[in-house]
Amino acid sequence: MKAAVLEAVKRLSVKDVPTPKAAGSMALVRVKACGICMTDYKAFSGDRTNVSFPTICGHEFAGVIEQVGEGVRFFSPGDEVICAPVANCGVCAECRNGFAQYCKNGAVIGGDGMQNVLDGAFAEYTLVPEVALFRKPKKVSFEAAALTEPLAGSYKGLIEYSQLKITEDLVIIGAGSMGLLAAMIAQRAGANTVILVDVSDWRLEFSKKCGATHTVNSTKVNAKKAVYGIVPNGPDLVFEAAGALPAAQLMFELCRRGTRVNEFGVTTEGSIQVSPATIHWLETRMDASFSVYPRVMQQSIRLQEKGFVDAGKIITHRFPLDRIDDGMAMMQQEERVKVVVTP
Repeated sequence: MKAAVLEAVKRLSVKDVPTPKAAGSMALVRVKACGICMTDYKAFSGDRTNVSFPTICGHEFAGVIEQVGEGVRFFSPGDEVICAPVANCGVCAECRNGFAQYCKNGAVIGGDGMQNVLDGAFAEYTLVPEVALFRKPKKVSFEAAALTEPLAGSYKGLIEYSQLKITEDLVIIGAGSMGLLAAMIAQRAGANTVILVDVSDWRLEFSKKCGATHTVNSTKVNAKKAVYGIVPNGPDLVFEAAGALPAAQLMFELCRRGTRVNEFGVTTEGSIQVSPATIHWLETRMDASFSVYPRVMQQSIRLQEKGFVDAGKIITHRFPLDRIDDGMAMMQQEERVKVVVTP
């Protein structure tokens, strides 16, 4: 099969590699679509240093089962499936306590977050543990289905953790993939105001197609004054989805008494200035959300199946596998949101 093998920093080679064979509880999935996540790009660019070369990245994917191992019980060849990037054991303390994304015995497919890393989906085929397989609804395209995991992550952070409520005023910092998916969810969840803050006019304009009621370019105006000009009483919830330290700083600066915050996007090492006294007197409610677990994957599928969210709306660029270098180059461009590879 053909696979995009990351052999070193900025050295991505599309080459023939042995097609894996399904055995045990593993299924061989023929990949139909795979999104490029910033985690993948950071492995390529060298910004992520916990990568063991060579490796095959790609963890946002959907496809068709080609072959199943003898231990696979609930799926068969020909089934159209959505694949979670996290495979958990279901038995360790983390799994039993509802934190399957921290499973001690688990594995991550083509991504980050666990010691055991399986080859990912920047390939024609990839092996997937049965526990990570979900049935794809017929009405959901493979490209949209590939974005089930990022949609699930936004749902988990915004609804399950930060408990966004109907009529609330929300600020989302970062109009990238995750911020836009969160905006779509917020719109359907009944948020009164959805303010997108970003540094790109192009992305802010794009966000209006995804549920944003207002936009703020923080490089052109004072973001706090702009936000309070829209919601004079201040936001109920600030959702940081940019993954940059200045965005995390702004998140706290936007708080009024009782504002909830979710540190959802920061993957950048470093620190910001926050006053514990201010947090105390404002009764700031703090949260964070990392990765996904089975329940939110299933809910993300339902959101798409029932027509509540069209995750495919954020796809701006598509590349075949043999042009994955162009896809990685596109990740550096301002005028793009989600880039999808179609093996």
